[in-house]
Amino acid sequence: MIKYIKWLKIILGIFVGLNLIIFIGLIFQEPIIFRAKPEKDSYKFKILIPHKEYLWIDSLRKDHQIFNVIYTPRNEVKKYIFLLHGSQGNVEYHTQFIPFFTENNYEVWMMDYPGFGKSKGNNSEDAIYQDASKMFDIYAKKINVNPKEIIIVGKDLGTGIASRLAFDKKSDKLILISPFTNIQSLLKGWMPWFPFHLFLNYNFPNDIYLKDFKGSVGIFYGANDLMIPHRNVRNLQPYLQPGDEFHEYDTKRLDNVIDTKEFQNDLKLFLKK
Repeated sequence: MIKYIKWLKIILGIFVGLNLIIFIGLIFQEPIIFRAKPEKDSYKFKILIPHKEYLWIDSLRKDHQIFNVIYTPRNEVKKYIFLLHGSQGNVEYHTQFIPFFTENNYEVWMMDYPGFGKSKGNNSEDAIYQDASKMFDIYAKKINVNPKEIIIVGKDLGTGIASRLAFDKKSDKLILISPFTNIQSLLKGWMPWFPFHLFLNYNFPNDIYLKDFKGSVGIFYGANDLMIPHRNVRNLQPYLQPGDEFHEYDTKRLDNVIDTKEFQNDLKLFLKK
């Protein structure tokens, strides 16, 4: 009996310790969710492909600015893409994913969220949605096209922002690369007992916005992705409409998915639809 009590105490101690670690992690959730690399305003991004830079400064909110890069194809522009990047680094890091689009004559606008690169300001979930909406409207006005025709692309963390933006703007086409159902469900998949909803400041629910989105959706992801398990991505399938596409690849990392010929061919076909 004493032996069982001893083991029960050990198990209970491990459980309490694990929950304490999770709780501490949630106190510092922002640097965990946003693995940003900030830069000074004077910093020169090392972007080697043709591009323009655009810095938007908010006249209403102090110390709030959004840095954007517009990647231009060498030939005549075919269509326009508004890309919401992932959780790591800044636009400089994510430029590696751009040549696929520009080499196929798509112009790409990509913004940095507050805290990333030269962007500054409030990075609450609602504030990020507002910034994405503002930059999208500025881009649509600059290129003078129907906003519905701009293809919205999201990559990992950016998929949650892209889904909301596409829903709000009633876009014709939405592309999600390595999406998740929502952040809470992603964490619940690993630790189902913990009440994340009481502590999470961010959720970015792809499921909520896909449910009522009327445009065309293409989902692309690596089935063995260690950060976003396939079971979580597959939870989005019930929200797809007839004609939407769901592509799964046997790769472990998002980078590998984008580098594969299979992904590139599938994405080309979806873009042409």
